[in-house]
Amino acid sequence: DSLARARGIGVMSLALRLRDYASVAVDVVHALAPVSLALALLIVALVSALARVCHARATLARAGVGAVPWRPKMLWTVYQKSARSLLARVEGRFAKTTRGDGDGRRAFGAVVGTCPFVHIGEAKLARDVLRGTTTKAPLYHAFEAFSGTGIFTAEGGDWERKRAEVLRAFAVVGLASLRDRAVDESKRIVDELKSALKLVTNDGMEVLMLPALQRLALRVTFGYLTGKSLDEACDEIGQDRIACEAEYLAAATTLRHLIPARARSIWIFSDLLYGLTPVGRLEARNIRATRSLSSLALRVAKDDSPLGILRRGEAHLRERSVDVDGDKFPKGLLDEATTLLFAGHDTQSATLSWGLLRLIDHVNIQNDLRASLKDGLVVEALGLRANIKPPKKKSSGAATTPAWATSAFAPMLESVIRETLRLHPVAPLVVRMLTSNVKSDGMKISRGCAVGVWLSSVHRDPAVWDDAETFKPKRWLDASLHMRSASVESASDEGNGSNNNSPGGKEDHKRGAERGLKRKGVGYMPFAHGPRSCVGQHLAQVTMRVALAHLIEAFEFSASVTTDAATPSVGFTVTPATGAPMTLRNAP
Repeated sequence: DSLARARGIGVMSLALRLRDYASVAVDVVHALAPVSLALALLIVALVSALARVCHARATLARAGVGAVPWRPKMLWTVYQKSARSLLARVEGRFAKTTRGDGDGRRAFGAVVGTCPFVHIGEAKLARDVLRGTTTKAPLYHAFEAFSGTGIFTAEGGDWERKRAEVLRAFAVVGLASLRDRAVDESKRIVDELKSALKLVTNDGMEVLMLPALQRLALRVTFGYLTGKSLDEACDEIGQDRIACEAEYLAAATTLRHLIPARARSIWIFSDLLYGLTPVGRLEARNIRATRSLSSLALRVAKDDSPLGILRRGEAHLRERSVDVDGDKFPKGLLDEATTLLFAGHDTQSATLSWGLLRLIDHVNIQNDLRASLKDGLVVEALGLRANIKPPKKKSSGAATTPAWATSAFAPMLESVIRETLRLHPVAPLVVRMLTSNVKSDGMKISRGCAVGVWLSSVHRDPAVWDDAETFKPKRWLDASLHMRSASVESASDEGNGSNNNSPGGKEDHKRGAERGLKRKGVGYMPFAHGPRSCVGQHLAQVTMRVALAHLIEAFEFSASVTTDAATPSVGFTVTPATGAPMTLRNAP
């Protein structure tokens, strides 16, 4: 009996243990179920991503472009280095794609995430891609925190309505007020530099021209958009103009590097995680600083100014209101003001900086340009202070285009600006998402591909440009087009007829040729090309003509003795990394 009881107790104990083990097993299964599900979903996602990557590589192969590895970086590494060698690396890639006979396509591919991405450095292919494409690539998502849904990032019908309103506002206001504002602010910056120059010896004064040109361009842009000077606007609200100007330019300079750097980093995939990083918080602080000036512009803008006209439009008033420094504005309107202020000052100051640096390296061209500014028509058109009596105005019943609004009144000045824009286009890269197949000379890029047009490389395409790396303003003064093939010349004539970079089409170019300027050609697109080319390009050209003429008339520029000024820094635009240091003296 005792043995039987012992055996019974043993069996019961074993049963209890087995029950406990079973309970533990059930608990483990329940605990691991979410992990197993997550693991299964992860495996499915990885397989799906791998399939999309393989499909993307196959798409690039069908287009006939070789793929290079995409290596996303941590943002702070990209931001700190400023990608100063980026343009050289890209141009080196394009050089490798062409064969020894020069007939290879200047294009290469990469798979960015799971998206096939084609990099383009060829003029004809770039024009074919940009001509009918209006959809921007997902990389522009990195810009939305800053520019919101302004014309820079808006898509579809929203973009069409906003672009139409902006163009209408510019057309109603015209360019005369811009020219006058540019003359006043150019004289002001010249006076500031001359006052500083009086305090130094006759050996000249070392100066960083980029910050000075940023102040000039910001004042002109703000004044044109609002109808009031920045001084008047700051006085209305009791702010110090110098502090307001300095705060905006410091924030804008940081954002100029930071936002494009994010677009090339792993943080492009998550706004939430990016906002938690130190650089994400830095971006947010600087966006708030830039939007303070945007809200000021909207608050003080006259009714007949571009921003005043936009305030009465419909396309920019459909979104919710946002509060900035106690003022409420429709978000779409604030986004547009932010976009126009930033784009206006950044592009013009960058181009003028590079123009001066190029003229420093070519003293004879600088002297020839200064001599050409003594022409009476040029003096009158640009408001110069040369001791030359301007020609008498001839009355006519027909309305005439002011000389300063055309490209032909000062051929030497125009050729220097064009050549500067050729070597240093406004933006380094233009990215689009193809919504239809694009065919160009036997090459087919499929719908769904992202394409990046490197404008600086397009402007160095050896199939289009002779001595592509050389600063040669005279190429724009020659009778020939400097095009190597009849097919390219034919495409140039066809393209210029509807080219957004050519306000008057073929007839305008003919008039320009009569004044000593040649056609711009198929390979020239410093403000991009197609429906989404820069809306403010004609405004920028007027400002740059006036500002460069005033600076060259007033000063003689020479190289800095301490710093290499030509190193590029790549951001929204490409600027001299060291601030364009140079030595200036009073012009002879």
